[in-house]
Amino acid sequence: MVVKLDIANFTVHKVLIDSGSSADIIFKSVLDKMGLENARLEPVKTPLVGFGGSEVASLGTIELPVSMGEEPKRKTLMVKFLVVDTPFTYNVILGRPGLNSFRAVISTYHMKMKFPTEYGIGEVSCDQKEARKCYNLSLKGEPKVKKQKTKEDAEPRPYEAEHLKPSEEYKAIQLVPESPIR
Repeated sequence: MVVKLDIANFTVHKVLIDSGSSADIIFKSVLDKMGLENARLEPVKTPLVGFGGSEVASLGTIELPVSMGEEPKRKTLMVKFLVVDTPFTYNVILGRPGLNSFRAVISTYHMKMKFPTEYGIGEVSCDQKEARKCYNLSLKGEPKVKKQKTKEDAEPRPYEAEHLKPSEEYKAIQLVPESPIR
């Protein structure tokens, strides 16, 4: 589901609502456009692992205010984003941590996300036109930009398998008396 949200007082389009993502992600290019390119990022030691198992290094984390819904049923919370410097179709991925903090419920059938507010249930509708554009862009492949180096790109380590050895000599046991090979 693709929506637009207000992040750090900027309206950000192409926000992917992804309940399958275990992280909230904002891309460095978006921070640069917001004028936050020199923002102090908190370091992160664990890499981000994608669905295919590839690892992408995070530049750090940044906590930003995220607002969704329309007044009076609007809610603003601080969300901690992982900052990644890699080309991507979307500007932001709002994953389970952010969705859970908003206590949001997603209905793909209704193409809406609903969440409790002080004044009732707030909602955000999916931008179907933007979602189609993003989907089509993702099918065309990655944009022609410099490739982010991942762990998969590193030189493979030599394979040094330690072969298992029996703890004692094995004995052949004949299971079928009529057949010597069984």
